[in-house]
Amino acid sequence: MGLKYRGRTKLGPLPIWRNVSRSGNGKTVSWTVKLFGVSWNSRTKKKSVDLPGGYSYTSD
Repeated sequence: MGLKYRGRTKLGPLPIWRNVSRSGNGKTVSWTVKLFGVSWNSRTKKKSVDLPGGYSYTSD
């Protein structure tokens, strides 16, 4: 299976996070922007909405 690393860093007061993951294939960096419970990821281009009770909705 191999060793995997995953980290997430918030960039100051902005609602932007830098996501870094590393596995045997190399290093992957993506950006996530989150405003008012709606988030967008730069690598997957998916949008998600946080819903009450720990649920979320993700669109393709």
